Amino acid sequence: MAGIENLIMNALTFIFSKHRYLIFTSFKQADYYNTVTKLKNDGVSYRTRITSHDTGMAGSSRNDLNQYDIFVKKEEKDLAEKAINN
Repeated sequence: MAGIENLIMNALTFIFSKHRYLIFTSFKQADYYNTVTKLKNDGVSYRTRITSHDTGMAGSSRNDLNQYDIFVKKEEKDLAEKAINN
């Protein structure tokens, strides 16, 4: 049931959010935080989505099982790309 709830929430967030342009995806928390810091420092507004891909397998690193997505407004796409790549 949680899968359907997540799907509905993701759809509603996409429909009602102005932050629709996917600018960054990572499976590393450190990369996610570095990117968020760069966007904040350059005044870019953003929205994040963190998706867990935890399968419950023993021996897997929990940090690498989350997918970090960052979305920005279409009109801030170029500013966001510049911030991330500097």
